[in-house]
Amino acid sequence: MTTTTSDQILERVRGGEIDAYAEIVRDHQSDVRRVVACALRDIAASEELVQQVFIDAYLQLDRFEAGRDLGAWLRGIARNKVREELRRRGREDRRMEAYRHHLEARLADDEAAERHDDDLRTALLACREGLTEPTRRALDLRYEKAMAFAEIADAIDRTVAATRQLLQRARLSLRECIEGRLAQS
Repeated sequence: MTTTTSDQILERVRGGEIDAYAEIVRDHQSDVRRVVACALRDIAASEELVQQVFIDAYLQLDRFEAGRDLGAWLRGIARNKVREELRRRGREDRRMEAYRHHLEARLADDEAAERHDDDLRTALLACREGLTEPTRRALDLRYEKAMAFAEIADAIDRTVAATRQLLQRARLSLRECIEGRLAQS
């Protein structure tokens, strides 16, 4: 696609003809995919990132200057997204490594691991008792019966949004309570 053709299509998109953006995607998708796939070497993650590149580009169309090489601009966005993804993966890898070391240390001593598990179970049960009955019921339905949010909402006579919020608050409350009890013991 020539620069002139790209500029014409972008003008149509900017003018409200959103479907014209599909032409941009079709014409540049393989180049963007190549940039992403070479760096990530993960097909599923690459496909998601390619989609995100085109979404980001669409949202930033006002920053693209007519007459410039659209393909180069899209590949630049792709390289930036890849860098962000690699940094995110690095952070995740470090967190998982730290967690693995924590688990290895904790599980190395079977007696200490059993004590910790017992303390955790005791704290959970005690903290759960401090919740209201509807909250305990919602937790049971979600985590014991593995029910969907819509089913739980029907069962406790709330909206799905209110049910999600109730469960989110319950998890936060339980976490704070358990951490407090474990710190005391």
